[in-house]
Amino acid sequence: MSLLGRFRSRRAHGLAGMTGLPPTGIRVGTDDGFRAVVDERGTVALAGRDHVVEWWIGGDDRWYAPATEAAVRQVRPGDAPVVETRMRVHGADVVATTWAGQADGSQGPAVLVELANETAVPVAVAVAVRAAPGGRIHRLAVDGRRLVADDEVAAVVDRVPGPHALVDAAGDLWDEVVGGRATVEPPAPVHCRSGLAAGALVVPLPHRAALRVAVPGGNLAGDPAALFPPVERVLAGWASRLDRAATVDVPDGDGSRSLLADLLLADPDPAGVLELARWGLPSEALGRLDGLGGWSLALGLVVAAADDDPDDLAALAELFAAADEATAAGDARARARTAVRGVDDDPADPDGRPAGRLRALARSVVRPSADGLDLLPVAPDAWRGRPVEVRGLATPSGRLGFAVRWHGERPALLWELQRHPVPKEGPDRDAVLRIPGLDPSFATTEASGEVLLAAAADPRPPDR
Repeated sequence: MSLLGRFRSRRAHGLAGMTGLPPTGIRVGTDDGFRAVVDERGTVALAGRDHVVEWWIGGDDRWYAPATEAAVRQVRPGDAPVVETRMRVHGADVVATTWAGQADGSQGPAVLVELANETAVPVAVAVAVRAAPGGRIHRLAVDGRRLVADDEVAAVVDRVPGPHALVDAAGDLWDEVVGGRATVEPPAPVHCRSGLAAGALVVPLPHRAALRVAVPGGNLAGDPAALFPPVERVLAGWASRLDRAATVDVPDGDGSRSLLADLLLADPDPAGVLELARWGLPSEALGRLDGLGGWSLALGLVVAAADDDPDDLAALAELFAAADEATAAGDARARARTAVRGVDDDPADPDGRPAGRLRALARSVVRPSADGLDLLPVAPDAWRGRPVEVRGLATPSGRLGFAVRWHGERPALLWELQRHPVPKEGPDRDAVLRIPGLDPSFATTEASGEVLLAAAADPRPPDR
């Protein structure tokens, strides 16, 4: 039995436990497994913790809470898992930029929230800690610049706070802060049998100034502004990492780089391992196997997930090659060249998770055919006249890159296929490349080239 066959004979007995994060929001995290979710209102929830951290703004007219204000907007300014939440405060914005980072030294990871005051007047920031849905906080204490929930550091601010507020019922905290009942002297710790203790540190924030808050994964004791790298360094690190991956740029489509960043922070599963390998990150794919219950068992799960799908077998071959399993890689490539996908298989994404969306994106731009590859098997009308670019995507025939540029009504195709070596016992033929979504008459076996295709048919019905 081939090495591929031995792995295929194994079956799953369950996957590693999930991280317990909220199901919605944008994940942030670090390479050591630290994970958190930022919801659409800027609230931060750490994996495995019973508390969440949010922020409120005291303007010169009233207090504002992102959870209840209408004028809250959230964007992801780039490909990296960095979130920007803007809230309108009396005619201008307070901006919360949120990311995860690793502290210098041994202080561990944290989520960083940098609050910038873009208004024309000073504001107050209340950094609030409360129980997460389903969680409990039985004891909450102020420790200098820290809020400590049940002996876990929940939040740390980068300067000495002003007033403090602690309550033994979470519903009272807003009234305590808004009503001006927070005290300058740190209050005694509060205890709550029902687990609804809550608290806030209130910090003044001048016009055009910024405040950094850490939501740590460990016992952070230092200054978040001094210990953690700035967001620019985090963005640069993610950009360098994603530069090694394949890319797909299509009009009005998902960005492959941001989806890959999300996948790198997702819970490990066989589908995610296959997508990382397909998109040119096989080392990261191998690293995920430990999260699936051990290397050998996990690889069996991934092989089972690939089944006989030619696209997934091509991704599996990349994974085997990265693991220095040349025989298994060759087996997978040989099987990928002869496997046939079902005629009812389409690129629809049923679950909305990063792995499924990346799979759908890849299949929207290339699919294996009986004798090669179909580029742009279907070209939506909205894509006509607009550029498409693919770089480094794993296929049954090799790593593929191509681009479509337009010259008036005629599309130009540029392509390069880095072919896999064909084994001696395999079929001695080159893959045929076609582009049926734009020019059904075009076909070539050349590994690279450029050509001006026939004018695309007008998708509009003729006038009557």
